[in-house]
Amino acid sequence: MSLLLAALIGLLALVVARSPGGGLWRMLVEAPARWLDTMTWQRAAAVAIVLGFAIFAAELMIADLVWVLAFDIVGWVELFAATLIVTRLAPGWRGLKAHAASIVQRRFAARPRAARSRRIRRPIKASDDPDPAWAFA
Repeated sequence: MSLLLAALIGLLALVVARSPGGGLWRMLVEAPARWLDTMTWQRAAAVAIVLGFAIFAAELMIADLVWVLAFDIVGWVELFAATLIVTRLAPGWRGLKAHAASIVQRRFAARPRAARSRRIRRPIKASDDPDPAWAFA
């Protein structure tokens, strides 16, 4: 998917900069035209050999690239699905939590409170240890 997005951005850049004289036009049209104009037959043969090797290497790697692209597309689809599910379920979840909270509040509001027994706490005695450094903190 990332490769597809990069290609779409490149195509968009070409469509936007179609007017001759722009920087992108000079880089993508005029510079290769000048390079092809100065090409000799030796350079053309070298380019043909390199392109042949590149096509052969692409044929060897295409199966792996298809898997990578498939996983990338599946990841984007799952991200879209998860976002859609969360955005659709969020209002219902809030309503369900509010309803459950009201049920719990009504249940505990109807129940009488138990009287707590009050205990008198004993005051904490200060330690009579002469060396408090060895005592527990």
